[in-house]
Amino acid sequence: MSTRIRTVRQFVASAAAIALLTALYARLHIVNTTIVALTFLLVVVIVAAMSTRWVALATSLAAFMAFNFFFLPPVGSLAVAGAENLVTLFTLLAVSVVASHLSTEARRRAQEATAAEVARRSAELKSSLLASLGHDLKTPLTAVMVAANNLNAPSLTEEQRREQAAIVRAELERLNRLFQDMADMARIETNAIAVEPEWVQPAEIVEAALAQVQPTLAQHRIDLDVADDHTLVRLDPRLTSAALAHILENAAQYSEPGSVILVGAALSHDELRFTVRDHGSGISQQDLPRLFERSYRGASAQRARPGTGMGLSISQGLLNAEGGRVWANNHADGGAIFTVAVPIESRPAPVLEPETT
Repeated sequence: MSTRIRTVRQFVASAAAIALLTALYARLHIVNTTIVALTFLLVVVIVAAMSTRWVALATSLAAFMAFNFFFLPPVGSLAVAGAENLVTLFTLLAVSVVASHLSTEARRRAQEATAAEVARRSAELKSSLLASLGHDLKTPLTAVMVAANNLNAPSLTEEQRREQAAIVRAELERLNRLFQDMADMARIETNAIAVEPEWVQPAEIVEAALAQVQPTLAQHRIDLDVADDHTLVRLDPRLTSAALAHILENAAQYSEPGSVILVGAALSHDELRFTVRDHGSGISQQDLPRLFERSYRGASAQRARPGTGMGLSISQGLLNAEGGRVWANNHADGGAIFTVAVPIESRPAPVLEPETT
């Protein structure tokens, strides 16, 4: 809708409100000019708070004309009898104009303040994100360069060379994950995620997610409680496993090495639900409402380790694309538990006949 059409509609609505009040007062035989003037003024203030300055001024003039024609003697005429009525009429107009101006200015300043605050937070967020990306890029690149140089050292044993090669592979995989995160975030921001559902078993999603973040999970024990393999579900396996991988990575990063991470998958009506429970320190009540915001990292998370804070927001964005959702709570026995729910179709898996010789 164009601005001009919207302005016209707003004025028509405000003029209709003045007309409705006028008709109501005429029907109820209310002729007290103070009551009429105050209610007309209230309409003008409401319009000024919700519309543009010009609509408010036009409403002020409409109220001025209606008040003069229908309520000030001689009624039914635009003439004004007596100085007192003339003062009342122009006082209504003056107060209406001033009130509309002040209301419009207050709204404009509030909008400017809001825009300035949004811009400030956006700048802080971008600065923080760039700093985190810089660190997350620099660390694996440095490790790769050091390990690659070490491979050229003639004094290394074969075992030491394998260790250095493993470091190179692990850090390159870390870089690949970071670039994938940036690409996923860009697709989420531009609504460019394509959903490609397939028939898979729930265990396949869990296996794919675990494989994506295997180096991060290496120092944890994973306990699986996955739905049986007699059911196929239809969803996007790439989006779902990528979202689950970020949650697994988060659980590993914020729980002690050697602790257990519990991973579950079960059918619930027309949803497939995954749960990831860690045995870390849990999530503060202050952080819970903002946990899935883009690049948000709570104070405890910032102290624990550097990072971009993109993982959980990427999980939410990927799941949203296929109609899924994710939420987090603190577990009664300690640690945090994340739940992923993805809408699905399901059907029995085909029964494989045993091979005969």
